[in-house]
Amino acid sequence: MSETSCRVCHRAPAAKVSFHGHEGLLVLMRFRRIDGPFCKQCGLAAYRDISAHTLLRGWWGMLSMIITPGVLVLNTVRRARVALLPDSERPANDRTLDPGKPLLDRSAAYGLLVPALLIIYIAFSSAHS
Repeated sequence: MSETSCRVCHRAPAAKVSFHGHEGLLVLMRFRRIDGPFCKQCGLAAYRDISAHTLLRGWWGMLSMIITPGVLVLNTVRRARVALLPDSERPANDRTLDPGKPLLDRSAAYGLLVPALLIIYIAFSSAHS
C-alpha cells in the first residue's frame, strides 16, 4: 500500500486538501486555490500564506464581505486535516515550506479591522440618524 506524499517536499504522511483564497476588487473578484496533498509543515505554510492574502485583500467588494469570511472558515476547517498529521518520517529537506508565524501574529491580521470598522460605522450611523 502506497502512502500519500507531499507535493512540495515529497515527505509522508500527507493529507489531500485544498486551500482557497479570495481577493475582492470593487466590482470584480478573484479566486485562488492551492491543491495538496501536503505534509504537516507545508500544509500549514500554504494555509497561512493564502489565508493572510485573503485577510488583506478579501474585503474590497460588496459580495466579498460575505465570501471572505466563508473562505477563511473553510480554510481553517481544512487546516485541521494537516495540523493533525504526525510529523514526517523523513527529515526536512530544502524544499519543505516554512510555516512562519501563526496567521494572527502576521501583519495581515490587520485585515480583520476592515469588517470591524465597517460594522462600527454602520452602527454609529444608524444610531445617529
